[in-house]
Parts: sequence; structure tokens; C-alpha cells
Amino acid sequence: MSKEFPEIEKDNKTFVLVCNSDELREYKSKNIFFDEELQVAIFRIKQKLYAVSNICPHQHAAVICEGFIEELTVTCPLHGWIYSLESGKALGSHAKLKTYEVFEENNTIFLEKPVQKMPKWMENL
Repeated sequence: MSKEFPEIEKDNKTFVLVCNSDELREYKSKNIFFDEELQVAIFRIKQKLYAVSNICPHQHAAVICEGFIEELTVTCPLHGWIYSLESGKALGSHAKLKTYEVFEENNTIFLEKPVQKMPKWMENL
């Protein structure tokens, strides 16, 4: 990861402090940028937090945080694919966004520390 985030341990997992609670409003999202290939979109819906990869697997675009939120789904603004914020699964497709644990404590939002993996589209380059 190119940017360093403060870490804590909880329930045998590593979480990173990503922002203050007031930076994430209801029915809005925030992109947490680790590097070009590792970005996480965090959403607040009905006071619950959801975290998914910000990169749409359809054409590898980092736009999920800009998507249209309805119920517990987000629609990619470029391609119209609809993803569940709970499971990351695309409706009507086998595509899936990676999901992450996220929680709020003491006016701070913590995200499960993402692990950098080579994207499938780069494996054969």
C-alpha cells in the first residue's frame, strides 16, 4: 500500500483507521485510496456501514463510490451493473466485488486491512 494507515487488532484481524465518522454521511460513500489497484468504497446506509472494492470488474473502472445507491445495492455509474453491498455479488452476473469488514468506534471508521493481490486481468500480461 502506498499510503500508511494506523492499524489496530480486533477479533484476530487487522483493521486500519480510514476516516472520521463525520466524513461519511447517510446514503453517501467515501473512496479509501490505497493505490491504483487497491481502493475500497465505504457506504453508510441507515446508520450501517458497508465496504466493497471501488473497482468495477466489468471494465476495471474505479467508480463504485460514485454509483447510485438504492436499498442495499449500488449501481456502477459507467456500466449499470448492480451490486449487493452486503455480499458484493452483481445481480444477474457471476461478477463480484470484494467485501470488507468495517466498523465505527469513538467517532472513527475502521476497515479490515485489504491485502494487495494481482488483478486477474494482469495475470497473463
